[in-house]
Amino acid sequence: MTQITHQEIERLIGEQGAALVLYARQWCSDPDDAVQEAFVELVRLASAPVDPVAWLFTATKRRAMNQSRGESRRRNRNKLVSGSKSETASCWFSSQLESVEEAQQLQLQLERLEPLEREIVVAHVWGELTFAQIATLVEISSSTAHRHFQHALAKLKRAFEKKEPKTITESAPPTQIPTRIPAKFLRAPL
Repeated sequence: MTQITHQEIERLIGEQGAALVLYARQWCSDPDDAVQEAFVELVRLASAPVDPVAWLFTATKRRAMNQSRGESRRRNRNKLVSGSKSETASCWFSSQLESVEEAQQLQLQLERLEPLEREIVVAHVWGELTFAQIATLVEISSSTAHRHFQHALAKLKRAFEKKEPKTITESAPPTQIPTRIPAKFLRAPL
């Protein structure tokens, strides 16, 4: 195989950048760095991976988890030194004024999912990874990944149905979790 081309890198950044940032945000507070490090590593590979998208998600996860461990060590060290207990929460989605509440609600519901379920939902919905790719990423079978995804969607659906008024008519379908979240909720990639 040959090394990955600059055009392919640009395409991957455009198509997957925002999803990778959201995916990394599950573990660290500076996901842009984790994504950037993954792309740098991809460029440095001697030959292109068979599935560059799945490879990027795996590399981004590793970088984000490493960053998270470092953040945790620094936080603990700073707490010991300063005695401070304050934590700053970061918003996962970019928010325009009219959608701040929606973005906060979506983030809250995602944070309530089990970590594996959240990882699978983000990878499938925003990253558009197949269940076979997700299975490799999280080291489970694709059918198990699909079951976790379905279970997570059911939880999200119940949570959002509780928040919305019950005004469903016979002609309107029941409230469903969208398979794609509007791009306005995603922060700009890199």
